[in-house]
Parts: sequence; C-alpha cells; structure tokens
Amino acid sequence: MKATIQVLVLFAVIFSFTSQTSKAQVTAGAGMAFGSGIEQVGIQGDLHYRLSGMPSIHFGGGFTYYFPKDNHDFYEVNLNGAYTFYEEFMFRSYAFTGLNYARSKTAHQNASVSDSAFGLNAGIGAEYDFGRLRAFGDLKYVISEFDQAVFTIGLRVPF
Repeated sequence: MKATIQVLVLFAVIFSFTSQTSKAQVTAGAGMAFGSGIEQVGIQGDLHYRLSGMPSIHFGGGFTYYFPKDNHDFYEVNLNGAYTFYEEFMFRSYAFTGLNYARSKTAHQNASVSDSAFGLNAGIGAEYDFGRLRAFGDLKYVISEFDQAVFTIGLRVPF
C-alpha cells in the first residue's frame, strides 16, 4: 500500500509541472495475453495517457483476466509508467515499470483456495500506428509471489 501511495504522489507531481495548455492523448486497448507462470491465455484491456508536452512519457493501467484452466481462476491489475526511447515514422518502442496486483483462486471439490499478491512489473513494448488503430506488443516480467513473464498483443484506439 505504501508503494501505491508513492506512485500516486509521483504522478501528481509530474502532472503539476506540466503546462495547462498541453493536449493529452488517450488510447484504449484490448488484446490477448499469455502468462508463463500460470500457463494460461487471457484477455486484456488497458488505458494509456500521454501528454503532448512530454511525448516520451506516458502512464497506463490495465486489467488481464486469464481463462480458467483446471479450476484455476487468475487475474491481474497493473499500473505502469513508460518511457518511449525510440520513435520513428509510425513505429514506437518503450520501456515500462509499475505496480501489479494479482489474485489466484483454485477450486477443489467443495472448497476453494484464494491467494493475492502485490508485485512489480518491468517490461518493454512496441506500437505500430496505422492511423485510427495501433497494433502493440508487450513483454513484461512480474516480480511477486506469482513470478512470471507475460506476453501481450493487441490493438489500441486513440481518442
């Protein structure tokens, strides 16, 4: 919880130093994800916020729900900050880090076992801009009780 508060304070400080006249760019995305630790495929949705005054920095949050396998349900919520280190023509690549919250539930006959954990994300990603659509791919590693690499691909729509 202390780390979450620190990240929120960092976001507030960054936003307070930005110009009031700068335009924000928001993108919403959806895609497919694969978690290597739980060996499950899931669906993912995210929302990203990028200021035109600071185009190389953007913030985002997302939710990933993995399809149940062997009575095992798993989902994760992410809050990330990213830095675009390469942008040329319609291609952009970025590195990101942030917070992760994951919840696991396994059902056994008449009972179930639930577990949750907070962790850290570290990853890289790329976007290709088709105009009204952006294809993306992310590869991250989650450091938590549920250590795993997660690969995500999908589409984002700017608005």
